[in-house]
Amino acid sequence: MNKNIWILLGVILLGFLVYQISGILLPFVLAFILAYALNPIANKMEHKMPRGVASGTLVIGVLMVAIMMVLIITPILQSQVMDFTLRIPKLVNLIWDKLKDILTYGRHNMTEQQLYQLSDSVSGTVLNVFQGLGSALMHVISGGMAVFSLVSLLLITPVVLFYLMRDWPHVSRNVKEMIPMTKRTVAENLMKEINTTLAGFIRGQASVCLILAIYYATALSVIGLEMGALVGILTGVMIFIPYVGYAIGLILSVLLGLLQGLTMTQWLCLGGVFLIGQIAESYFLTPYLVGKRVGLHPVWIIFVLLAGGMVAGFLGVLLAVPFAAVLGVLIRHLIKWYQSSDFYKGSK
Repeated sequence: MNKNIWILLGVILLGFLVYQISGILLPFVLAFILAYALNPIANKMEHKMPRGVASGTLVIGVLMVAIMMVLIITPILQSQVMDFTLRIPKLVNLIWDKLKDILTYGRHNMTEQQLYQLSDSVSGTVLNVFQGLGSALMHVISGGMAVFSLVSLLLITPVVLFYLMRDWPHVSRNVKEMIPMTKRTVAENLMKEINTTLAGFIRGQASVCLILAIYYATALSVIGLEMGALVGILTGVMIFIPYVGYAIGLILSVLLGLLQGLTMTQWLCLGGVFLIGQIAESYFLTPYLVGKRVGLHPVWIIFVLLAGGMVAGFLGVLLAVPFAAVLGVLIRHLIKWYQSSDFYKGSK
């Protein structure tokens, strides 16, 4: 049997095995992502201290930051989510009142019974949607606390992270040595491009999300929007999905503003907050921190995130963007190879 067929069968088998054990991979995948992101810092620290000491210091720092975030942010988010859930019925009635004002223009074409039927249908649908949203947010937060308290994330992830960071140069060197000598230059150039793409997106986008989460949470709270911290953090976290995070934050802010009864000044400030945030993200933060060399189209990112979440849940979401980045680099090289082939040029 052709060796290429054996390689293809091996890849398929490996993918199947990974899918079967995906339930236990989260601590290892999370540790690998953190090690990849922190490796440049460990390399700089290695000039002043042993690699093991540098790795241990970074692991302790990650644990302290994670614990502080959980202890400080989670109670605030839980209280705001509960408050949001309690306000859902009032928000539904408010939306229906606004909708009913619009429907009065066409009331002469509808009977009273049809109007009430539409009212019940719209109210029920909106109520279900917002109740589902509130329940989902509460589930995510409470579930996040539960997951964070699991032994796998508290013990396994830091241990794996330490060994990955400590042995990263050794593992990287071994991988390079396994590449055939005749293919080493091509493989190293390909790996360098993949690393540039991954670093540009993962590290850069994480910085963008953090900056915007702090900005939106602070700005929305300052202008007086109730539950502004919750909306701001949610907006910043979801920014990594192109256009979706911004749209979610704006829609939630408008709905909460209607419910709260913002003044005209507050409405103008609310619009200014999102306008400044969008301009800062599009023209300053993303070009500077992510860069234009990433080469990941927004539609492609949305697709792989949805596909990854459907196939493997949260683990799939974590792996979706790295997979998309690597696949994008391979496809670009495949296209270059095809365009340089005799078949494409029409020569014999």
